[in-house]
Amino acid sequence: MSTERRSFRKDIQFLRGLAVLAVLLYHAKLLPVEAGYLGVDVFFVLSGFLITSIILKGLDKGTFSFSGFYLRRAKRLLPAAYSTLLGTTLLGYLFLTPPQWEDYARQLAGMLTFTANIALPLQTGYFEAAAEGKPLLHTWSLSLEEQYYFVMPLLLLLLPKNWRGIALLTIAIVSAALCFYFVSYPFTYWRLPWFDSPTMAFYFLPLRAWELMAGSILAYLSLRGADRRFSPPSWIKLALVLIILYLMIQPLDGTHPRLDALLVVLATMFLIAGRDDWLPNNRLTRGMVKIGDWSYSLYLVHWPLFAFAFIAYLGEIPPWVRLLLLAFSFLLAYLQYEHVEQRFRYGWQVNPRKAFLSLGLITLALLLSPAPALLLEKQATPTERTILQAIHQHNRGLHDVCGKGGFFDQPERCTSGPDPIVAVWGDSYAMHLVPGLLNNPGLPGAMVQITKSSCAPIRGIAAIEPGFDAVWAKGCVAFNEKALDFILETPSIRFVILSSPFIAHFSHGPLELFYWDKQLTADRNLAIQQMKETLLLIKAAGKEPILISPPPMPGYDIGECLVRRASGLLVFGREGCDFSLSETHDYQGGVVEALNMLSRETDTPVLWLSKLTCNQNRCATMIDGIPIYRDGGHLTVEASKKIVSRLPLVELTAPADGPGAPTQITVSTNLEKPEEAMKNENTPSFSITEVTGPDANQKSH
Repeated sequence: MSTERRSFRKDIQFLRGLAVLAVLLYHAKLLPVEAGYLGVDVFFVLSGFLITSIILKGLDKGTFSFSGFYLRRAKRLLPAAYSTLLGTTLLGYLFLTPPQWEDYARQLAGMLTFTANIALPLQTGYFEAAAEGKPLLHTWSLSLEEQYYFVMPLLLLLLPKNWRGIALLTIAIVSAALCFYFVSYPFTYWRLPWFDSPTMAFYFLPLRAWELMAGSILAYLSLRGADRRFSPPSWIKLALVLIILYLMIQPLDGTHPRLDALLVVLATMFLIAGRDDWLPNNRLTRGMVKIGDWSYSLYLVHWPLFAFAFIAYLGEIPPWVRLLLLAFSFLLAYLQYEHVEQRFRYGWQVNPRKAFLSLGLITLALLLSPAPALLLEKQATPTERTILQAIHQHNRGLHDVCGKGGFFDQPERCTSGPDPIVAVWGDSYAMHLVPGLLNNPGLPGAMVQITKSSCAPIRGIAAIEPGFDAVWAKGCVAFNEKALDFILETPSIRFVILSSPFIAHFSHGPLELFYWDKQLTADRNLAIQQMKETLLLIKAAGKEPILISPPPMPGYDIGECLVRRASGLLVFGREGCDFSLSETHDYQGGVVEALNMLSRETDTPVLWLSKLTCNQNRCATMIDGIPIYRDGGHLTVEASKKIVSRLPLVELTAPADGPGAPTQITVSTNLEKPEEAMKNENTPSFSITEVTGPDANQKSH
């Protein structure tokens, strides 16, 4: 029996079970576990403790060898990982589109080379595929741990024995300080404008090493018996478990990794310090220990299942499906633990040379496994290629830098000419208007684009959403204040076009938190009042605000639906991609109501994109064979040119004695079988024609 099997600790397995269960519930979204991701922080401490204990024991006895250490790690980790990767790749042939295969191939290469925590952040930009649809997104933490396993043995071997403790403590303090600084004071690396410091703090080993180092420091103290000095009694340890659970359900800090991560790391250290007999012997703890046994396989198998369901359901997975996926994850984890993990961990007795050769060949085979799908992409039909090219062409307006608030750094790239008359202010839903505005005959002159992704043009307030925390919200508020000052103080600007989806601000029902006046709130009326104040300030400066509505949206990824239908892939829950006005009302009703109210109370015109894409009942998703949407709401570049260029700006921007009556626009749609229109590249699913007379009147939601 191996040393690892003899050194079984019930408390560590219990904490593993608790950690993986928190992660699963967070991903399943079945219970209010708002910070289940803290389970990963628990794993980091446990991993650092166990690995460092093994290394230090070997070094102290003079029996440590790199080949033996890495062979044990390979036997422990790789069989289950390879089993999961094989199954995930095979399922990919049913679910993944050609661009998703390219994404997946990079994820797979990152996992197999232990660099997923470096490769994945490069794919998680605002306009990239949703993180929930990346089947190997969760492998970033495994790669980070593997990198630690490569560094720690060499570090401990090179350090003099008497210096190891102080060196580990120093490295941990420096790593934590850098991590907290990077997430608290965001900055962007100037050569990589899409890559910011919070992303680095989350994914990169040097900035997350302090969590694993905490376990390593405890291992160093434990081998000298010093950990027993600060090991609390059983009742305090049970209280610490409750504190960890509380933080997972109700986090104290909206930014991660920072305060909550620090508290969880310290609590985990105290829990595994000293004796392991603090747990009561009952069914609950025994069950959690068993889940801890399966924790590695559970972590591996659960996320690809949820990712494929997210892809096939175009975003929102029904609760009953999430429950089934959770149960299926446990079944797969049990089977993989019993028949893969245990078999290869304890039953695979081969010499190191043959073992590493076998693992190398399997790694190469897995790296090549996406090749057939990537080759098939080259055989896509003209219709498929047209749809794919349109949907995956970025639409950031005048220049990519304008999408990250780059106007104030590089104004020449975000201005179409000298002395701009029109300012386009908002988030990505303002950016996607720019190609069409440039082609709009009513545009009275040069345009300046002042935009920042996910930062709605509302003074003093910013929504806190997944991926956009309180620190980011402060930056958004500061950007908008600077944008408003520039607009008000620039004499040439006469018109200000504002746009955003406004879902996070104006929806009915539960809202995301807002950052406002150095506090957090969720008050829809406050958001509307701040928007009203913004519009009135613009008008008071003698300038004319113009609101352009977001496109009609049903709440699912329309662009993904179009690609999947064109590629013949699985789509669950929908027969076609066109949608009804009632769906947009359910999703955007609060936004429409708020924009109408703001229009009345501030005398600000609202231009409704729904008048150009919907009839009385249905909204189209294709125009002249081109997709209108590139995702759940953003317009493609070509659709922007065709649709936004027809907005009646001329009646809003022309002088009083200018052209007469505005152009009237109507929409004809092919709504009988929209999927047939997609398959026939010569038949557009929707076309815009200009008409006159009473029949031109359109009903807008």
